[in-house]
Amino acid sequence: MEATVSLPSLSTPDSHLLFVDTEPATSRYLPTLSQHYHVTVASTTENALRAVQGTRPTVVVTELVLPDGTGTSVCRAAKNLPQPPSVLITTQDVDRVPDALEAGCDAVLLKPFAPNLLITRLSRLTQVRSQTLRARSMRQRAKAAHLHEWSELLLHGTNCHWPNTHCPYCTHQGVTSFEFMSYRRAWYACLACRKVWIARRQEAIEHS
Repeated sequence: MEATVSLPSLSTPDSHLLFVDTEPATSRYLPTLSQHYHVTVASTTENALRAVQGTRPTVVVTELVLPDGTGTSVCRAAKNLPQPPSVLITTQDVDRVPDALEAGCDAVLLKPFAPNLLITRLSRLTQVRSQTLRARSMRQRAKAAHLHEWSELLLHGTNCHWPNTHCPYCTHQGVTSFEFMSYRRAWYACLACRKVWIARRQEAIEHS
């Protein structure tokens, strides 16, 4: 029997999720997501772009490869909204993750994934977005420079940029971690040479 998963109540009553995918298997996530979001489903880039403008979602989950385009165009359109949503891009082709990162997505989830992993990632993104909106509001009212600096630290998703880490392929300084393999290992990408690889998590290195 499949375990039941639930999303922590971090979304607001008007939270709207745009779910873009073509795989029939993804429909099993929708009942749980519908308990916490107003969900709009799309299976093409054209319909997704229309939904981005029409629903102004608070979070977008999109497959990277779509029948008539890519999820990167959906991501860019979403990030151009006056109040950009969090964007999670899913894919089974890890070599194309640099495309997702360049488009400005907040997180990447490699397929296949368990339902609870999607729920956990959305929970994290919802929490980060809530913190970001509060920080922006505080920054607008703040007069002290130190508060402005503090609020900027909150503006991120689950991708993490490591400016002092060198790419093992082209030696470019600055790489991005986007997915965890375990507590000790993670996926990394270099946007300079567009290579991806698995290495020790930076957190593990810093604390070893």
